[in-house]
Amino acid sequence: MKKRWLVSAIVISILATSACSEQEQAAAPVKEVKQVVLERVKQEQANFVSETSGTLLPLEEAVVSFEVGGRVIELNRNEGDNVKAGDVLARVNSQDYSLQVASSNAALQQSAASLSKVNNGAREQEVVQARLLVEKAKTGYQKMQDDFKRIEQLYQEKAISKSEFENAQNALTLAEKDLQNAQQSYSLVTQGARAEDKELSKATYNQAVVAKEVAASTLAKAQLRAPISGTILAKLSSTGTLVSPGTPVYQVGNIDTLKVVLPVPDREISSWKVGETLSLDLYGQKRDAKVTKIFPATNQSTGTIGVEVQLANPQHDWFAGQVVKATKTMKGQEGIYVPVEAVLSRGQNDAHVFVNVGGKAVKTAVTIGQLTDDRLEIRSGLRVGDELIVKGVDRLFDQDPIEAAGGTKP
Repeated sequence: MKKRWLVSAIVISILATSACSEQEQAAAPVKEVKQVVLERVKQEQANFVSETSGTLLPLEEAVVSFEVGGRVIELNRNEGDNVKAGDVLARVNSQDYSLQVASSNAALQQSAASLSKVNNGAREQEVVQARLLVEKAKTGYQKMQDDFKRIEQLYQEKAISKSEFENAQNALTLAEKDLQNAQQSYSLVTQGARAEDKELSKATYNQAVVAKEVAASTLAKAQLRAPISGTILAKLSSTGTLVSPGTPVYQVGNIDTLKVVLPVPDREISSWKVGETLSLDLYGQKRDAKVTKIFPATNQSTGTIGVEVQLANPQHDWFAGQVVKATKTMKGQEGIYVPVEAVLSRGQNDAHVFVNVGGKAVKTAVTIGQLTDDRLEIRSGLRVGDELIVKGVDRLFDQDPIEAAGGTKP
């Protein structure tokens, strides 16, 4: 009897002890071990992608117009036609301009004849005739001299009247004038025109030459020619239209090669170099393009600098006026960069991460910098080699036990 009582007491004691242990365990629950993804902190150079967009343009482009007015009589090129520099694109009625050319040719021939006459002098027959007139005048003058001497002697002898003497004297004077005139005419024939007459004739001829060239040039402008090789982008007039000088008729562009001017932020311009290649995207199609020019000034209203890039377009399947997106990978500064989801922040001065220290998540304050392609710069708070928790941080509290995803304890 006594032995049964002792066994019962022992069993009761054991049960009481077990109940107390369970109560103690319930009073102090064990923390849950949370699974996380870790990444070793390291020094790296940030690479970021710069994205800009711009409108495709022909490599060369010209709005073609007549330099003279008239009615359009030929306009046989259409949009999409390929043309070469110098090809005739259109014509205006040129009848009036042809008449101007004919008139200028006639004036040139007339001035050329006058100049030739002045330069060549009189013909041989004219020289002989002038010499004969001089000899005839000289003979007449000598005869009048002899007659005047005889009449003068008679007058002194009172054989003739004073009136007869004066008539003889006047006849001698006229004979002398006739001789002088004949001599001057002979001199003009043999010596030719004066220097100033020659210069005047030459100037008249030169003016006629210029007038002919102007008329011919005006006639040529009645044909509209392509200033560059390329493709007809737009037809801006029609046959029968009366156009004036400067009226646009065609728009021609070289679309074998296209260009686009990209607005690059001035802080990034040092990363762009002439000759480098970048990628252009048009509705998912990608093509390489080459930087050909960097503009020398900043756009004051946008704070950007124009960068011209060119791309081949042999099939003409990209079109002027389409908007393309350009992407360029550029190198940033070296430093510590972590995934943006690893950082919890309420602002620039209240950011923290969780670092694995002995299997526990330790809350660590950090100073953040720039965001580059979903990676955030950490300027202070982390050291190279730290094990950073990069996934699962939204469920963590300071000093929580952790294990790496997959069941491996860190």
